Amino acid sequence: MRVAYPWALHSLLEARFHRLSKPVRKNLAVLTVAFLRVLSTARSGNGRLSLALLARALATAGTPHAREKRLHRFLNNPRFDYLTVASSLGDILLSERQGLCPVIVDQTKSGSAQALLAAVPYAGRALPLACYTFAYPFTELVPTSQNQLEEIFLVDVEESLPPHVTLVWIADRGYCRSSLLEQNEREGRLYVIRGRVGTIITYQTRRMKLRQLKCKPYTAIRYNDVLYHAKRQIRVDVIVYYEPHYKDPWYLVVPVSSRAIMATDVVVELYRERMQIEQSFRDFKTHLGMRGLRLQVDVAARMGRLLLAFCLAYVLCVLIGESSLGHQARAVFEIPRRNPRHGTTRTLSALMIAMLMLSHPDWVHQSLLLVHKLIHDAATGRSWLTHVRNHSPPLSTK
Repeated sequence: MRVAYPWALHSLLEARFHRLSKPVRKNLAVLTVAFLRVLSTARSGNGRLSLALLARALATAGTPHAREKRLHRFLNNPRFDYLTVASSLGDILLSERQGLCPVIVDQTKSGSAQALLAAVPYAGRALPLACYTFAYPFTELVPTSQNQLEEIFLVDVEESLPPHVTLVWIADRGYCRSSLLEQNEREGRLYVIRGRVGTIITYQTRRMKLRQLKCKPYTAIRYNDVLYHAKRQIRVDVIVYYEPHYKDPWYLVVPVSSRAIMATDVVVELYRERMQIEQSFRDFKTHLGMRGLRLQVDVAARMGRLLLAFCLAYVLCVLIGESSLGHQARAVFEIPRRNPRHGTTRTLSALMIAMLMLSHPDWVHQSLLLVHKLIHDAATGRSWLTHVRNHSPPLSTK
């Protein structure tokens, strides 16, 4: 079944990913279409993904063996520029973004590699902007510690995104270490990071653990000028928020300079969006089969190239599911909950709606038209997030 024409996607890569070499652009387009094909089909093995399955889905001429060789040449190509892909995705998704732009950063295991992902929240999911992969243990070919790799990743992502965007980094407790907070201060970053409750702080000359800051249910309390860490004593503000159904209160660390930009309630809402990246990780591993993918050679680099094509297909699918056409399809496919859960009666994600549309004979043609309109928008300099709702083809009367 045709899901998208590789040459249409290739026109987008020619226009917006032009710093990639021509063979890389061509193979990236073919592999992205292969991912779309895989997403539109039922798969055995709990949806597990394999290189053989991707090779069979490549929209190229030749024997199955020739397709496998082409896939492996792409995965082994050292000229693949990760920063170019991140910069191009940032332009496509954020070129018309105004005001604060939350960017979630987190780490997950992808197959046999570790992946650092930066993503922008959208429609209950997180749309990937950049992805770096690595594998344990570290070698002389990569930074000597994971901390260094994370710091490099943040700098690279900042440099790759449009300069007019005001980034706010959203991260969990693993990123609330003193060295990273000091780097954030040096770089002048805005951030909302959940603090580690056992960290020693000093507040109003009183030395205590972070968990000793008081909180009230459903009320966000801001503690100004907290000295975070026993020795380094980094001056930050801490917002404490708690809802009774939470396992623990949130202790949200933000820079002192953010008071005029991020009000207390805004900080809570920004951090609330962090869970969207967890939903995307679940999509990657369960619905899309990345958990079962196993690479044997040069695991981190090859997985990174694979993930970037995968992320481009994932973004397209989420946008299809959240478009006006996707909302019409939702009315057909979804059985809403009787009682709201987490504030919604939805039972299907935007990704699942897109997968159903791409696999259903009554919806696939219109879905393909929408894919081509999205590709055309991006190739002509329009932002996907701004125009996706207004660029759905009308429903067929057949």
